[in-house]
Amino acid sequence: MRSAFLAAAAAALVASAVLAAAPARANGRFPASNTIRFSPANPDLLLVRSTYGIMPSSDYGKTWTWLCEDSLGLPPTSNEDPSLELTAGNAMVVGISLGLEVSPDTGCTWTFEPQPGLKGQNIKDLVLRPDAPHAVLAVTSTYEVDGGTADGGDLYSQQVFVSTDDGATWSPQGTALDPTVIVTTIEVAVNDPLRIYASGYRDATPRTTWLLESTDGAMTWHEYEISAFDPNTETAVYIAAVDPQNEDLVYVRSEGESRLFVSNDGGHTFQVAYSMLNDQMLGFALSPDGSKIYLGGPNAGLFTAARGTLQFQPVMSTVDGSSPRSIHVQCLATHGSDLWACSDEVSGFVAGVSQDDGMTFTAKLHLNGISGPIACAASTTAGQCAGALYDTMCANLGGCLEAGTGDGGAETGTDGGPAGSTPSKSSCGCTVVGGGGAAGAVAAALVALVALGRRRRR
Repeated sequence: MRSAFLAAAAAALVASAVLAAAPARANGRFPASNTIRFSPANPDLLLVRSTYGIMPSSDYGKTWTWLCEDSLGLPPTSNEDPSLELTAGNAMVVGISLGLEVSPDTGCTWTFEPQPGLKGQNIKDLVLRPDAPHAVLAVTSTYEVDGGTADGGDLYSQQVFVSTDDGATWSPQGTALDPTVIVTTIEVAVNDPLRIYASGYRDATPRTTWLLESTDGAMTWHEYEISAFDPNTETAVYIAAVDPQNEDLVYVRSEGESRLFVSNDGGHTFQVAYSMLNDQMLGFALSPDGSKIYLGGPNAGLFTAARGTLQFQPVMSTVDGSSPRSIHVQCLATHGSDLWACSDEVSGFVAGVSQDDGMTFTAKLHLNGISGPIACAASTTAGQCAGALYDTMCANLGGCLEAGTGDGGAETGTDGGPAGSTPSKSSCGCTVVGGGGAAGAVAAALVALVALGRRRRR
């Protein structure tokens, strides 16, 4: 029993040491990946969103470049994770609190959308139309003081906008959403493009959460309270997915002590399908036919269930030949039969892919797996990502690959890059804040382990 305890404690302490040794970017956020998007037209093109920028890959994760947050108009101190979609025309559409941005050339040139009703609005969420992947829906949710109520109360201006030409032009769709329900997400049913869902909450005492449903393309909205929501332990709800074969089957996850709510009648009623106590359900995905469900969190790990049973089972994953472990899930996404996950270096990858429902993962991206800034002309918006910005980002992450080298998930050499590669200029052997580097952190962990063992014996 004691040896097993010490082994587990050693693993935890070494993991903590690795985390302590990893640097944070300038805005103080720990480096983390949290969203994956795939091109509906190019099977090799995908994007990984992180707390330090967006990483595009044009070869299905073999190599990665970096798109800086500065090109999106986000200041270095921003804690904002922009909404992100990639259209069939390979246009990137991004929503931030300052407005809607579109890049027709996959990240090089960016423009803010100037259309009335969109300019300067808080873009709360984006969704690609699954039946028409050149089309994107955006939902705004902008706070307005004295927003027109009889008592002068505060409201939110909330409207769905649509683009059918890869984000080039936009127009409002349907009627405005209830200004008293603060919208959090929007989703469109795969097999019924007129079925649109939105989630939100009323910030009253106690707080209540709602699913808004439209069956006529946002012309009219119906509101259904998620009565199982617990305002004492949960703060908001988000649409996780709509079943691709049944537009009435909706999955909603909560924030806080996360739970999964499932509705089989378009949101009229919900059941609690899973409770993730003391953790955030940051990852959720469905297989293309909806028959398999995947969910996970950074502490709880990865779980899977069949749609027909909703009996979730934990998955222990082998990462590049490692012993089975519970990975730290920060996002999940499916692409055909592949299951992609965002995780961390303690688990073995920043982004990885599995072809057997999570039993084995192949690392596709590591923190030091970026080969260069996005290839754009210096005159473009993203041209600023090269030079000092890129060098600073690499130094913060502990190094980057030389441009054009290796697989971001390949076996690493002594310099932290792929085996056989040479260090990039950005690697530079810099130590991390706090001194001592990774070796010092591991040594400290081992000292703490000895003390822990002594306390345990007492």
